[in-house]
Amino acid sequence: MPGRRGVLLALVVSAWPCAAAKAQSDIFSPQTLHGELDLRASATDGEPSFNDQGFGKLRYGGDGGSNGKSLLQVATAAVEWNPHAGWAWSGVIDLIAQPGQEHSVDVDQAYVVFKPAPRSASRFVVRAGYFYPPVSLENDGRLWSLTNTITPSAIDTWIGEEVKVVGVEATVSRSLGDQSLAATAGVFGDDDTAGTLIAYRGWALHDIQSQAFGRYKLPPLAPLIAGLQDSESYSTREIDNRLGAYVRLEWRPTPSLALHAFYYDNNGDGTDATPDQQWAWSTRFWEAGLSWDIDERTRLLAQALAGRTSLGPANARFADVDFHAAYVLARRSVGKGAFSGRLDLFDTDDLAPRRFGDTSETGWALTGAWRYPLNRYLDVRLEALRVDSTRAARVLAGETPHQAQTEVQSSLRVSF
Repeated sequence: MPGRRGVLLALVVSAWPCAAAKAQSDIFSPQTLHGELDLRASATDGEPSFNDQGFGKLRYGGDGGSNGKSLLQVATAAVEWNPHAGWAWSGVIDLIAQPGQEHSVDVDQAYVVFKPAPRSASRFVVRAGYFYPPVSLENDGRLWSLTNTITPSAIDTWIGEEVKVVGVEATVSRSLGDQSLAATAGVFGDDDTAGTLIAYRGWALHDIQSQAFGRYKLPPLAPLIAGLQDSESYSTREIDNRLGAYVRLEWRPTPSLALHAFYYDNNGDGTDATPDQQWAWSTRFWEAGLSWDIDERTRLLAQALAGRTSLGPANARFADVDFHAAYVLARRSVGKGAFSGRLDLFDTDDLAPRRFGDTSETGWALTGAWRYPLNRYLDVRLEALRVDSTRAARVLAGETPHQAQTEVQSSLRVSF
């Protein structure tokens, strides 16, 4: 385990002895344990999945021909321990199991939270450990889970793959009548490989989350790159011993509308590599979003992201990619259920010399979903997703650059 990860994960445990001396602690009880089990049936056509080291955009792939591929399996099993120690301290440790990952069970998040009771209109929260930065609007449930659909947007898929950090984050918020303002700042490490997937595989739409100690397989690489880059990418890795940072600003002009902007820079030097050819990418991006409750039954979510990732000296880049994505999601409650529709747009622009291959792509996706709660523990979801993209690098896998896929899924989700 890298040193910084070990130190910060140790904070999760070491914070309890001093905090637990306070009253009102709940370290281990049924109230501190939460879980989720997702039973999934799916049918997918088109190219093989990225899980099979292809360029497929979806979690499940077809056989690359005209015949679809059907699947029934446990898609996710996860458990969360959420102890509370004293009046201001709490913790989160999430363990997750998803088929196709390197480890059958791994750590998804592990962090401590310090949240003192507010004594004025201002609030203050600190968390430290291994966690997702505050980017996602869709993954708003426990265990970083989705409320509206089965599959997240391209933006949130990438956050789940490559933008998870080991760090410290502080948030200050203040109420101003019906309005509120919040500012968040974080300092982190262990996210040096962020950029590998977006450059060499491109955007995707799936709900597989990165593991603390696991990796993603890469599709075929251009010959010059294959001699420099490992065929796998580890999402959590510190390589250049430089700290990155992010900031987030949020404004709620009314209780029903929230606007935010986010900036991330992993401060990677773009030249350091490990003996197993994992690189310290220089990756930075801007993201902005809104959440709007139009009425009691209708919610609108929208996000846009633009960034750049690169490897090599400034005058000799061998990987240099601009990337962009955006989506709009509308949800409408009908009775006990809810219908959601989402449009995704995404692209990458390869700025490196063509002798290193061509990783440019353009694409779109359209998702329709229905969610119906059976009771407080069970809900059922149906989803249809169509993704259409063009990526020149598909010729490395013997495929045509333009591919389209359709995935139909049903999910029975058990939670407690």
